[in-house]
Amino acid sequence: MPYKEVNRAAKILMQNKSCTSFNLGERSEESRAVNSLETIHPRSEEIRACFRREEALRYREPERAFSYTTIDGHKSVVAPLKRRGGKPLKRILHHHILKTNRPTHFSLHCLVRDAAARLPGGVRTRDDVCVLARDSQFIVEDISSSQLNKAVRGGLDRLHYELDDPCVKYEREKRRWTYLHRDRQGEDFEDDST
Repeated sequence: MPYKEVNRAAKILMQNKSCTSFNLGERSEESRAVNSLETIHPRSEEIRACFRREEALRYREPERAFSYTTIDGHKSVVAPLKRRGGKPLKRILHHHILKTNRPTHFSLHCLVRDAAARLPGGVRTRDDVCVLARDSQFIVEDISSSQLNKAVRGGLDRLHYELDDPCVKYEREKRRWTYLHRDRQGEDFEDDST
């Protein structure tokens, strides 16, 4: 039954063309001119609800790769969470922008990676990642934009500098972030989880 809900969510996202139209070349020029230009607007409640259903499914089985539906209708894969030495996933430390009643293994890394995975075209600015991060059901609702921006900035930097297989890359000259795992398949992560 939950998978039917996800398929319905994917249909809604693919049919909602008003949220997905953008010119990547034009966007690149704009992002050079202004670093904090916000191009993704807050999602409608219906689209946010669809994402939250996908997010809930993703964290029911965090040891498996998962495909999110991006706002441009593309499927984008996120890697499974790591198990340390075959032990079950343990509770991650508290972070002030995350709710205390979140799944035990949900962290700031998860929030930022999931938001980056949902970027249309897989490429946008940090501010765009912040807009998508706000859709999470595990984030504190009244968090300020500056607090969220600071947390996302740190999360993106840590994901960028991962040694094994970073999932994001920063293009300094264009001032934008690229999600690198966008076109992977779930099977690509079977032996290696992040």
